[in-house]
Amino acid sequence: MSILHAHPYLSIFVGMLFAGELVLLPAIYLAVTGRLDLAAVVASSAAATALSDLAWYYAGRKFPASTLRRLAGQRRGRVALELEKLFKRKGALILFLSKFVYGTRTAAQVLCGLHRMPFRTYIVANSLGVLALTATLVVLAYSVVSTTRRLADVLDELELAFLLFIAIVVLGHFVVGKVLRRRWSQ
Repeated sequence: MSILHAHPYLSIFVGMLFAGELVLLPAIYLAVTGRLDLAAVVASSAAATALSDLAWYYAGRKFPASTLRRLAGQRRGRVALELEKLFKRKGALILFLSKFVYGTRTAAQVLCGLHRMPFRTYIVANSLGVLALTATLVVLAYSVVSTTRRLADVLDELELAFLLFIAIVVLGHFVVGKVLRRRWSQ
C-alpha cells in the first residue's frame, strides 16, 4: 500500500497497462477533487494507454489476415467479411470510436495491425481517441463533483428549512391545542 501512496502516478501508469478504465476512472476522480495532479494523471494514463495499444497493434501485425476468417468460422464468415470491409473503409473512425465502447479497444488495436493500417494513421486516430476519451471523462467528473457540491449546499438549506418546518408545526400544534382547550373548557 505504501508504494501506491509514495508513487501514485507510477501506480496509475502500471494499472492502466493492465486494467485500463478501471484505474483511469478513480484516478480522474481523485484529480478532480484535488487529491492528485490532473495533468500528471492525464499524462501517465495516456502514456500507458499508448504503450498498451501499441503492443496490441504489433500483435495484430504478427497474425496473417486469414487468421480472422478462421477464427470467425464458416457460419460467421460472411459477417466477418462484412466487418472486414467496413474496417478497411472506416478503420480510423472505428479505432477512434472503440475508445468509447467498453470491451472493443483491444480488438480494434489488433484489427488495425491485422489490416496493416498505416502507422501514421494509427497513431493519429489512436491518440485522438485517447485524448477525447480522457477529456470526456474529465468533463463528466467535474460535472458530477460540482453537482454533488451544489447538492450538498441544497441539503444544508433543506435541513434548515425542515427545522423551520418542524418549529412551525410544533408552535402551530401548541397554539391550536391551547385555543381548542380554551374553547372546550368553556
